[in-house]
Amino acid sequence: MASLREVVLRNTVLARPWLVPELELRLVTHESRLWTALDGELAALGMPMPYWAFAWPGGQALARHLLDHPELVRGRRVLDFGCGGAVEGVAALKAGAASVLCADLDPLAVEAAALNARHAGFAVETTTAELVGTHGPWEVVLCGDVTYEPELAMRVLRWLHDLAAAGTVALLADPGRVPFPREGLEVLGEYDAPHDGDVRGTTLWKTQVLRVAPPENR
Repeated sequence: MASLREVVLRNTVLARPWLVPELELRLVTHESRLWTALDGELAALGMPMPYWAFAWPGGQALARHLLDHPELVRGRRVLDFGCGGAVEGVAALKAGAASVLCADLDPLAVEAAALNARHAGFAVETTTAELVGTHGPWEVVLCGDVTYEPELAMRVLRWLHDLAAAGTVALLADPGRVPFPREGLEVLGEYDAPHDGDVRGTTLWKTQVLRVAPPENR
């Protein structure tokens, strides 16, 4: 049986995300055999849909913002929540973060995150634990593309507001998939980010990078 590392390496190629070409990650592109795989083929490979193998618009926008504004993470302990392949986590390390914990429920995602960080010359910690509702030693929490369904968006937002109230810098990137309350959210930047699996930048989504303001700043 193939190891998680072997599955990631076998089914991805090294590529540079359109909005953050400074980074090189293991992704599914048109050169990968997963590019045209159907559900049945994925099942035969023993794989769920490889969401971790794409640099989603929210992740790319947040990564771009961190590279352009390294003061947000420099010297800080960072949690990359719902990390996928960790485009934002690797960007945080390049921007000078002291450490990054990559969290995703999918074991293949955290394996890809660790491989991508290692390829960039960094090391990350990883976890597949459910962290929504918890607190940890993180000084900055990154949520690159987690507002893709209403119930999850609300759960994550409640958690981020709670973290911000405790002094954590909570950053969220949203490409506008589902509506959610914007009260207490500060727009830090807006980017044209590639739509979902688009690796060539042919279809772009307006994607906002948001900061959850602490209660005293609302």
